[in-house]
Amino acid sequence: MSEQHALFLDFDGTLADHGIVPAAHVEALQRVREAGHLAFLCTGRPHSLIPHDVEDALDGVIGSAGAYVKFGDLILEDSRFPDDLAKRTLRVLQEAGDFPFVLESPEATVGNHTAERYIRERLTRSFSTQEVLPAKEVGTLGGGASELLDAFVLRESLAGVSFAKIVAWQIPVSITEIARHIGPKVRDMPYSIGEDKDTSGELQLAAIDKIDGVKRMLAHVGIPCERAVGFGDGMNDIGMLKGVGLPVPVEGSDASRAIADPAFVMRGPREGGFAEAIEQLGLV
Repeated sequence: MSEQHALFLDFDGTLADHGIVPAAHVEALQRVREAGHLAFLCTGRPHSLIPHDVEDALDGVIGSAGAYVKFGDLILEDSRFPDDLAKRTLRVLQEAGDFPFVLESPEATVGNHTAERYIRERLTRSFSTQEVLPAKEVGTLGGGASELLDAFVLRESLAGVSFAKIVAWQIPVSITEIARHIGPKVRDMPYSIGEDKDTSGELQLAAIDKIDGVKRMLAHVGIPCERAVGFGDGMNDIGMLKGVGLPVPVEGSDASRAIADPAFVMRGPREGGFAEAIEQLGLV
């Protein structure tokens, strides 16, 4: 492909495996950028949970599922829950019971002691099964599971915290029911990382999707949507994949089942799927 393309890569399960970008994907990022293309992260993670070395390997990032857009050092978008909606959301969450959740913003992930205990327990479980997780090796990027706690800020009172998205775990009711009680300005998304998928979930602004961040970035860099390539595996990637010119879902994922005519179906990060995809698509 001789024309310049813009690549938008989901992080967990697409570019990275449990928070670590394998060496084959690091090399692939270098190759597509050397070929003259632009590469952007397009993740549900807030900017506070994007590893610095990963961001440095890209031209920019879209975080918080489209609510935060950054090109180099320039912040193009930073949308958050309006004050009234934030207060209502917190009230509904607290009325649902005492379970761990964090408020995600570009600066930090904020939670109370219940959230801190859960994250520490989660990390302990991850490290106790380290043999099945990717190792932090030479040539890889990212810090793995420990980044969850590195960005965490403890606040017993969450009133007045500015946030773009919420992640909750061990919810006593469905995340869909919580979103319904909050109202139509908020939508729920499944949380696809870890062993507690059935009792966890995310809340985000209903008016914002990853594809909105993609369009904001494309308008800034002057590349048309038909020359945008999207890579993703989760439910929150579907809007992005359907909106770009070349969708590339991960095989066997929720995204692959939702995309009828993908440009290519890539293997997961442990198999170097992104590196294979850029070859098959003629991007390098």
